[in-house]
Amino acid sequence: MAGPAMVCLGLLASLQRANSEKLQTVPMVVIGAGLTVTACGQWIYHRRRILRALRKTPRNAAAHGARPRP
Repeated sequence: MAGPAMVCLGLLASLQRANSEKLQTVPMVVIGAGLTVTACGQWIYHRRRILRALRKTPRNAAAHGARPRP
């Protein structure tokens, strides 16, 4: 939640500042976007890892066409 909040706060702050001061909000927006992208990447990685582990269990392996482990 911190990443999207930083992006929103940065955008709101840039709307309230004058032209020369708007550059001060750029680092906050960039860091917030980086945190959001990183969190999404980690979520996808962990989800794939969990699905792979579920498919390797003997009970679920037959449903996916794999032979169960001995």
